[in-house]
Amino acid sequence: MSLSVHDRKVLWSRAGNRCSYNYAAGECCDEELVTVVDERLVLQGEECHIVGEKLGSPRYVANFPEIDTYNNRILMCKKHHTVIDDNEDKYSTEVLLKMKKSHEESIAKRKQAKEIQPFIIKDSVFRTEVERAEEATGMEVNRPAQFYNVTSELIARDVRSVTGFKTNQPLNAIVTTCSNCGRPFSFASTGAPPRIINCPYCGHGNTIP
Repeated sequence: MSLSVHDRKVLWSRAGNRCSYNYAAGECCDEELVTVVDERLVLQGEECHIVGEKLGSPRYVANFPEIDTYNNRILMCKKHHTVIDDNEDKYSTEVLLKMKKSHEESIAKRKQAKEIQPFIIKDSVFRTEVERAEEATGMEVNRPAQFYNVTSELIARDVRSVTGFKTNQPLNAIVTTCSNCGRPFSFASTGAPPRIINCPYCGHGNTIP
């Protein structure tokens, strides 16, 4: 089984789209897990089990009741997912729960201090083609972001469930006119809506009421 949509949103949001690995002083990853490479979104995060899912898997407990819930997952990059599972004696259930709690508390403080800023995607086209699958998603963004002149194209053939855009953040979309150059433009963002939006033509900062 996999996480519910609700638990997945909570996990990615509280982890701040960053690897949760932090073991000792100087041992902290903090890698962003959704990045843009060559105008394409690249997902590098893994929703790791804390208590193992199957017999023989790291930290397995028989009949564990919360196996596929937010409480039993920790968000990691691929490298540190391997590290924690290949060193079960070092990375016990208790250690991983403490690691997760410490990371999420750190992210909450950084968000409050506005140290984590939204990434900006401009003048890009994201094209996805999927055939013969249960589901397909054109574009997924699970962190605060701002979009200027961005197009997401999804071509789905023989797909049961199709979603054009998916996010675990609040989604905002407006069409406005620049108060400086008078040209209309559209804007979209995930996360908290910005108070000032820069015009893509003249760069003027427009205050949004």
